Amino acid sequence: MPAPTAAIAPSSQNVPLHVRLLWLPQAMPGTLFTTLDVLRTVAGVASLQRPGARPTLSWQLCRANGRTLATELPGLVSSTRRARVPGSRTLLVIPALLASNAPQLGELVPRDAAALRLVERHARAGGWIAACASGMVLPLQLGLLDGASVGAPWMFQSWMARQYPHCDLTSDAAMSVHGQVFSCVAPALQVEFMLRVLGHLHDPDLAQAASRLMLFQPERQRSVPALVSQRWLGRTADSPVYRAIQWLRDHLSEPYRLAAVAQAAAVSERTLLRHFGQVTGMTPLDYLHTLRVERARMLLEVTLHGTHAIAEACGYSDAAAFRRLFQRATGMSMSDYRARFALRARRRYWRMEDTAAQRAAQR
Repeated sequence: MPAPTAAIAPSSQNVPLHVRLLWLPQAMPGTLFTTLDVLRTVAGVASLQRPGARPTLSWQLCRANGRTLATELPGLVSSTRRARVPGSRTLLVIPALLASNAPQLGELVPRDAAALRLVERHARAGGWIAACASGMVLPLQLGLLDGASVGAPWMFQSWMARQYPHCDLTSDAAMSVHGQVFSCVAPALQVEFMLRVLGHLHDPDLAQAASRLMLFQPERQRSVPALVSQRWLGRTADSPVYRAIQWLRDHLSEPYRLAAVAQAAAVSERTLLRHFGQVTGMTPLDYLHTLRVERARMLLEVTLHGTHAIAEACGYSDAAAFRRLFQRATGMSMSDYRARFALRARRRYWRMEDTAAQRAAQR
């Protein structure tokens, strides 16, 4: 029996956040890969819900010295645009450390002097920290969890309790927050852990939407087959703007009529103009002009047709009007464009290079 649906809280404010993922040689890289999956999913949901809006979530991979990790590996990339945020709106993700036993984990701490300095600077600047499993040894070492009551990885709990007596590590909570530090006890919790952190620091609504994509949803899993068989779930219909664009491309050489485009899009002319402007930033006619100019560019580059013929191929019976349109769009005349960008020889030279080559071979 499904749990009762809780009342939906009012939409929260989307708070900009920049995430730094600490790349360490002794880290369990899967925790960082998983964090990237969560960040990219949340950002993808945001782009679907708020098309055209400036991204407010950004991330980068950094080394212990604070410098960005330069890598070409697929998926291991920083976001394309960094959100401009103060230090207090920055999250440092510390991955789980790969250690087979407690003494080995203890040996890793002094080796991580640069990482400890980075975490300390980040904390002093007011930044947030998310430490996964054994990675919580770094904030423990810096005293950032003194006075806290948090859970710890069971394998290292006894050692951590002796090493850091000012922190109560007996809690059975899988995830905890104390001050500016979030922590979780197992790498397998990383997806849910990061979604909770982003819900707290960035946007609860986005985190909740992403959780439905990334976490197991038993009730939805059971209900989808019936919805598909009853045809409640099916292929999403093409948007009116997509249908309009396809029609414009297929009828590029025909005279433009807004009524015909709206009919192809299955909406009113007024609705089409509004939606088309919101999606493309231009009117259907302006979009058609760009298609026609692009066709003219191609024909000028690879054919020997005159400007009158090219104008006709682009839907203009008035070649002079099309020449003016081309000039406005490209900043040069059609003849100047062909002279600069033609990809074939002029007719009087056509295939003469073959003749010249044959003569040279006969000598």
